[in-house]
Amino acid sequence: MNSAFDRRAPALDTTQPGIRHVQDLIRHNTGVRVMLLNGQELEGVLRWQDLRYLALSPGEEQPITLINREAVALIRTLL
Repeated sequence: MNSAFDRRAPALDTTQPGIRHVQDLIRHNTGVRVMLLNGQELEGVLRWQDLRYLALSPGEEQPITLINREAVALIRTLL
């Protein structure tokens, strides 16, 4: 009989440069502007990532926004 552990989702491939770069942004709490394919722009700090989503915290007292990776056109650091 299979356990729940046998059906784990695939892990992020941390050997990929884009994944490592996003991890660095998360680790250093770097402010970013995320431009979506529809032209919308969101600003905040990335909190975590998984295979399908990025979690963006727009600021204190505001809920985290989940962004589908397929909708992201550009991620730019804020200066």
